Amino acid sequence: MTFDGKSKSTSQFFFNLKEDSEEKTSEKLQKTIEDYFEYYSNFQNKVPIKEVDAFSIDFKCSNKCPMNMKNKLSVVNLVFHSQTLAMCLEAAAEKYQIELHPDLLKR
Repeated sequence: MTFDGKSKSTSQFFFNLKEDSEEKTSEKLQKTIEDYFEYYSNFQNKVPIKEVDAFSIDFKCSNKCPMNMKNKLSVVNLVFHSQTLAMCLEAAAEKYQIELHPDLLKR
């Protein structure tokens, strides 16, 4: 995941579509967001977060060929719903007193 194009090593959101339930995926998403927001809350000059991206490079073509590593495909509305992402962002923003740009939650 990236937050305004930035991330840290713990911003990796791991999921297994064959094994993880929707609830488990949401918990992992919340934990990843909270970890970054806790880190960001310690910054002195915080600006509202405008863009959050969740993507994967772990896709294969229908004939099993690997995708180019430069292709980052969004997993929003594929692995979890955009509404789930919005709820997780709002909860973490409130908890860590991080301002979200109004346009972020309109997606």
